[in-house]
This record gives sequence, C-alpha cells and structure tokens, in this order.
Amino acid sequence: MALTSKLQMGDSVSDAQFRQFRIFNEVDLKRIRPLLNQCRKEQLKAGDVMLRPEFGNSCMYLLLSGRVAVSLESLDASPLLELGSGECIGEMSVFDGRNPSAYVKAVEPCEVLVIESDTLWLLIDSSHSLCRNLLYFLSNRLRSGNDIVVVSKSREKEQEHAANVDALTGVNNRRWLLDMIETLHGQALLEQMPMAVLMLDVDHFKRFNDTYGHKSGDLVLQMVARTMRKSLRPSDMLARYGGEEFVVLLPRTPAKQARAVAERLRKAVERCQITAEQGQELPSVTISVGVSPLADNETIETAIELADQALYQAKHNGRNRIEIRP
Repeated sequence: MALTSKLQMGDSVSDAQFRQFRIFNEVDLKRIRPLLNQCRKEQLKAGDVMLRPEFGNSCMYLLLSGRVAVSLESLDASPLLELGSGECIGEMSVFDGRNPSAYVKAVEPCEVLVIESDTLWLLIDSSHSLCRNLLYFLSNRLRSGNDIVVVSKSREKEQEHAANVDALTGVNNRRWLLDMIETLHGQALLEQMPMAVLMLDVDHFKRFNDTYGHKSGDLVLQMVARTMRKSLRPSDMLARYGGEEFVVLLPRTPAKQARAVAERLRKAVERCQITAEQGQELPSVTISVGVSPLADNETIETAIELADQALYQAKHNGRNRIEIRP
C-alpha cells in the first residue's frame, strides 16, 4: 500500500461505523471485537494509491470515510467506478493470493481500517455470519464485474458499429468496405465466386443540391440507400463509397444476373417519390450504374476500378442507364 500517511494504532472503530458495512450485518461484534481492535486505521490524502496491479496485497480495507476511484489501465485512466464509505477493498487478493486487478486511488481524504490476512481468516473462523456475508458480498462483486464487462462489450460494439456505418444513410461506409475487401482474398474470395461489383451514383446530384438545398439532398441519399437495401439480398454487400456514390458487392452472382440486379435498382430508385420536411414534393431522381463481373484471378479492387469506368461511360451515354465493363 503506497501511502505516506501517519498510521493510527489502536484507535477504536464504533459499532455504528462497522454496521455501515454489509459484511457485518447481523454479526455479533462483541465476539469479534478483540480481533477488530488489533486492526489499524490509516489516513489517506487525495491522490494516495491504495492498490496497484504491480504489487501484491495481503489486506482487506474497510473504507470508513471518503471516496476512492477504481481504474483498470493506469492510474491516469478514466475511473471505471468510485467507491464510498461502507465499501470493502482488496479482499480478492487476500482470498486468491494474486496481485490486485485494478488501480485504487483516493480522490479525497479517506479513513481506512486495514485488516491483515491472518486477522481476516481468524474473523471468518470466529463468525459464521461474517463468512456468509462475505460470500454474499463477493457474489455481488462478481456480478457487478460481469455487468461492467457486458456494458463495456456493448459500448465496444456500438463504437465498432459507428465506425463502420455511414451516419446519414445507415448503410456500411467506405471503411467497412475496405475491411471487407481485405478479408475477401484467396479461398475466401473463391467461395464467393462468381462475384460482381456495382458502382452507382445519383444523376445530377450537385444540381439537385444547389436547387433544393442540402437537406433535400440528404433525403435523396437516404431514399436511395433505403431503396437499394430493400432490393438486395441479405448476402449482398452495400456501402456508401463517398458523396453520392455507392458500391454493391454481389457474391455468387454471374454477369447476366448482376446486370438484372443493377436494372432492378435503377428502376426502383426511378419510381421513388421524395417528400421534403415541409411536405413539399421533390422531383424524382435517377441513378447510373457501372457493372463489373470479376474475371478469374482478378482482385475486387480492380473490379471496382472497372465498375467506376463503366459508371463513367453510363454518365457519358446519357445517365439513368447501366453499362457493363469492357
């Protein structure tokens, strides 16, 4: 325990102070008072470190007053939680003989009762009620730890989802697409063959934005993304590539079927009506699509480049149409 505070030996802790700890619930304090009186009190200043994973620990600490912060990565990391008076600290190290699993630091002046491991075992031997309460306390502590892990994993998934999903349209973003392309190499790609790539974008989107405003332009992109998701299979991979451009990977899809999918998307978007927030009817939009079936021994990156060239040709030939790569 890395403390510089002055030790107070033999100071008495009142029954009322002990009763704030769940481990002393319905415990006969008179019976174990001689053992408790052997324990010392310590004063912690704000910033004093009580436990750290680098050092072993052989004591259980009863926090009589004050608050401590518990953090996992380092002393400077954001606290996982804070503990106040009435909490036990360090008991797991006593029971399993391992170093603490977290950093514990005082965030304000604290008073702590230190129960050495030998004394703790004697207390357990002397009181079945204390032993039962400790088991109950430890089970709650373990459940709380599990809850923290679940919340942490949930937040991790949320962050991962946010990193891979386009915030405006709700479809996967370019980062997700690049990660997916990395995984589709070798045998993983062969298992998806025949594969085709669609590159598409909204015709005259800049003119639409300039005429009706960016909010209306956002509605267009959301509508296009929503329409395509409804028109694609669950196994098809849709991503917003940037701006008004989208990419679709079509696994197990030969060239003829890929063209039919592209035509289905084009017609679905053309039929959609868009309503602005004020209820104003906006003109319908169209898309142009470049289709690039993967050739043997070709990478997806190359197929995307060729789909982009085919898209450019569709634009050049009048828009609202489909072109197949040369």
